[in-house]
Amino acid sequence: MTCREAEKMVMPFINHSLSEHELEQFLKHITSCPDCKEELEIYYTVYLGLRQLDFESDEYDISGSLERNLEDAWIQVKANWLRQIIRYAVGTLSTVGIVTLFLMQLRIWLQGGWI
Repeated sequence: MTCREAEKMVMPFINHSLSEHELEQFLKHITSCPDCKEELEIYYTVYLGLRQLDFESDEYDISGSLERNLEDAWIQVKANWLRQIIRYAVGTLSTVGIVTLFLMQLRIWLQGGWI
């Protein structure tokens, strides 16, 4: 991912509107690019500051809020990854089970002289 692509994803990240794949790519880039992370911090500070004015919030730990948001996003990425692995494992086990049942039934038919 380029810095320009990451910059376009800052507001969708803040608004929680990135897809799973985009979120993972964005987080990887933000982790490795200090310039883009600084840009994210600036946008997040302005966004949270304006939100506090609108809703009269008492949250003053903006950098801590961003770090928690980033940690939650990484947890979401890891959960999506784990969910995908489980989905593939269940699909594979289901397929193996169906093939095994078919082979066992075929064996019964062959032994019974039906085929």
